[in-house]
Amino acid sequence: MKCYQGKVAYIDLSSGKIEAKEISEDYLLGFIGGTGLAARLVFDLVDPKVDPLSPKNALVFMTGALTGTMMITSARMTVAAKSPLTRGWGEAHAGGFWGVELKKAGYDGVIVIGKAERPTYIYIHDGDIELKDASKLWGLDTYEADLELKKVLGDNVKTAVIGPAGEKLVSLAGIIFDARPDGPRVAGRTGMGAVMGSKNLKAIAVKGSGKVEVADPVRLREYLRRIIPSIMSFPTTQLYATYGTAAEVAPLYSYGDLPIKNFSLGVWDGVKNLEADAVAKSIVKGHRACFNCPIGCWRYIECEVDGEKVVGRAIEYESLGALGSLLMIDDPAKVAKLHQLCNKLGIDVISAGVTIAWLIEAYEKGLIDKERLDGLELKWGDHRIVEKLLRLMAEKKGIGELLAKGVREASKDVKGSETFAMHSKGLEIPMHDPRAFKGMGLQYATSNRGACHLYGFVLRIEQGERMTDLGIHERVHRFDVKGKGRIVAIMQDWSEVIESMGICKFLQVTPGHVASIYSLAVGRKFTAKDLHAKGTIIFNLKRIFNLACGMSKEDDSLPDRL
Repeated sequence: MKCYQGKVAYIDLSSGKIEAKEISEDYLLGFIGGTGLAARLVFDLVDPKVDPLSPKNALVFMTGALTGTMMITSARMTVAAKSPLTRGWGEAHAGGFWGVELKKAGYDGVIVIGKAERPTYIYIHDGDIELKDASKLWGLDTYEADLELKKVLGDNVKTAVIGPAGEKLVSLAGIIFDARPDGPRVAGRTGMGAVMGSKNLKAIAVKGSGKVEVADPVRLREYLRRIIPSIMSFPTTQLYATYGTAAEVAPLYSYGDLPIKNFSLGVWDGVKNLEADAVAKSIVKGHRACFNCPIGCWRYIECEVDGEKVVGRAIEYESLGALGSLLMIDDPAKVAKLHQLCNKLGIDVISAGVTIAWLIEAYEKGLIDKERLDGLELKWGDHRIVEKLLRLMAEKKGIGELLAKGVREASKDVKGSETFAMHSKGLEIPMHDPRAFKGMGLQYATSNRGACHLYGFVLRIEQGERMTDLGIHERVHRFDVKGKGRIVAIMQDWSEVIESMGICKFLQVTPGHVASIYSLAVGRKFTAKDLHAKGTIIFNLKRIFNLACGMSKEDDSLPDRL
């Protein structure tokens, strides 16, 4: 079937067995690809009661239906497994080039089960798959590991690697794709790096020279030619092209949406230093883009902090929040240094910032003493302390062993701190305060992977957009409660479709356009309504998995502070 390769690589690290397994047409059309197909495979392969770090957990890398096609922003892919952080459905996403390369190598996805006897990496080259010794890579940070793999396999290889945090099974560990300084992309959320580390798997390196074909390339190219100008003229798209996601800092701060001091403040003078213009003037030197993306939201930065040069991609809205305003650090260069350190260690920026903010507040309130902190004097706004805590977290040393559990589990060990442990279902709250947008609060609480700002993207609706193709015709106020349940449900289900397609949520493309593009790519006719129905099935499948893992409606909640 066009736009798919029709098979996945199935790798059992315990036995060393490698198979290329066909994906049925029913699965492809029923679950689309990306997160949808990953959800079905995890549901089929993983016992919900299994320990997430046991060899029986399956780690699934899945490209989207449109990944690698001529569709703009078609770079995204999904990593899924049972999460060691939430103990339920886990998934993370990344753009860049790795997913495209996997498709060019002849596979829609990779399924990894078992555990290797020694550190191992997987090398996929145009359909051929090898298991290779990674002993010399073990212990390296993600940038170092990527560099060593490129020395052996060539500069054009695309890599997915874990850092020390993944090796140490830190629950906040992510997977870093193409971890060179100028372009790392991160599947950071829900601890997928820890699952990878539990399998003694340091990296998956991919080279592909094939093509990703579509059913009707002539009509699809013409269709895209007609709609792209209107997509690119959208104001938000223009802002992201100019400033990256840092463009959101000033407007969202004005709404009261930017979290400050662990979500405890609404006003802070330091925010002016983190706004897009200030960041652009102080450290930004250029921009980069994912595969086939005309927007280019990555910022390429150069600066010096503590006598150390920081060069590469290391600034965006979420890091300016999680490592900036949340911790009251108002210097974008210092935020960039901390962001890059997270990438090197293989730690999720959002979860790390939220967990450290909780620790500082617990210390400030006298709930945890200096002796337990090995003498560290914690205070807001101190980037050097945050750097030390990140390193301790990645190594599980001292107080880092507690932080490595994530904020929910860590707060259980510090009496009285649960009320300001900012999470839902165990996943740390992203950098949008749901008190500013009521729909975002409901989205956080009901998201299957835990607090997630991207699964629903209801923020757009609450800022005045409509989604008429899906039946959202009305304008809603951000503080309105009535009718938000319906809107959040519609948008969550549609988000499943977008992540299954493998395209970027920053792209302002209508559901009708998505349906037409997918129809031309796959050679079957689909409407927006057809695709939305599939999104509902995918959302519910994840919900069923969570229920089987022991979750209930009681877990659809927010922390007391919110």
